[in-house]
Amino acid sequence: MKKLLFLFLLVCCCACDEDKTVDPTLMPEATTTGANTLGCLIDGWVYASGRYGTPSVRLSDDEENHYVEIDAAVGVFSSLHLVLVNPRQGTTCTYTDAVLDEGDLGDGEAYITRMDGTIISGTFSGGSIKEGRFDIKYREKPEGGEAVY
Repeated sequence: MKKLLFLFLLVCCCACDEDKTVDPTLMPEATTTGANTLGCLIDGWVYASGRYGTPSVRLSDDEENHYVEIDAAVGVFSSLHLVLVNPRQGTTCTYTDAVLDEGDLGDGEAYITRMDGTIISGTFSGGSIKEGRFDIKYREKPEGGEAVY
């Protein structure tokens, strides 16, 4: 039974798609080119995407607001999630629901440097998060359809 468990764990660890060229201890540059990066300091520790996959964007609307949900794998078993509320290029918006794994990070503000239907870039901070930055490719929802990520 122990050998089977060891074999299972070995297969799970080897099955991860990890880009070892990305150093997760360094913050990504603040770019606006759609580099598919996200990084921030949480309680003084660097959390950056890239090594464990690219960040994803999900768009949604309700009667009053437009939301951009960002999810990024920042470790083997760690992910960062936050929701931008009514983001527009050149403006500051609120972000909510910031969570690292299961831990609430508090709400904050994001400044959107680029949002043009294909790329969303900006900086963010608040609560436990400092010096956050993201630069992610996405596509707006087609008329009457669902968002493409």
